[in-house]
Amino acid sequence: MSSVGSNSTLGLDPSFFLNGIMALLASNVLLGLPANGYVAWMIASESSGPAVSELFALNLAVAEILFACSSFYVMLHFLLRMSQEVGVLVLKLFLQLMLISRPLFQTCICLERYMAVVHPTIFIRLKPLRYRLAVCLFDWLLILLDFLFPFLGPSLTVSACYFIAKSLLFLSVLSYCGVRVLLVLKQPGPGDSSRSVESWSAMKRKAFKVIVITLGFNSATQLLQILMLGPTVLTASLLLILQLTLFSLFISIISSFITPLLFLHRAGKLPCINF
Repeated sequence: MSSVGSNSTLGLDPSFFLNGIMALLASNVLLGLPANGYVAWMIASESSGPAVSELFALNLAVAEILFACSSFYVMLHFLLRMSQEVGVLVLKLFLQLMLISRPLFQTCICLERYMAVVHPTIFIRLKPLRYRLAVCLFDWLLILLDFLFPFLGPSLTVSACYFIAKSLLFLSVLSYCGVRVLLVLKQPGPGDSSRSVESWSAMKRKAFKVIVITLGFNSATQLLQILMLGPTVLTASLLLILQLTLFSLFISIISSFITPLLFLHRAGKLPCINF
């Protein structure tokens, strides 16, 4: 009771954080689950089996589905007023899933595009399915190991620095690979030296725009999370931590819709959106 009283004196309303979490998780269940489920179904239901080139996208969709299902469980947990300590622990684990699986598989997709455009000879050698399955297995192992980190009981500062280091790593790889691919796409191909930029093929122009959108949104997401955790480490204010947690979750849930929307647009399922 004393903790609740102290929170009230600090002007902290627990219902604000709880209602915000509920609204964000509900939007993830209602929008993210069907979108990513449809993408996973489209990839898995290919007539010749799941396309090798879409394996990382399939794993990303599966990770998003797991997060959406976990969001539904967390909602039920708090609505049914179960153990608050267990609810907070489950919420931490599910946030770990979202904050490591999404940038990890997005980085794999970006690296795949980088190898295909910048180093096509090496890409052809690494194209067989077994290599991609090995990478996916390694990624899920990293996700499992990341799950164990909260059980080590790290302090707020250590947790924030660990998250900042991960975000900086993903941001560096995404930025480097994305910019390199864009520079290669801007260069004229064999026999195209006399053509202007306007004479690009439609496929090349579309690939350029998709990469710009993906790179811009993913980089902005990682950068925002890094900048938000900086003040948290310095101030360690409970109110600020809760507010930044809500904002970070909002940004992360919004970013989860970008990949399925781009995939559906590329598959021709969103004719109303043109770019």
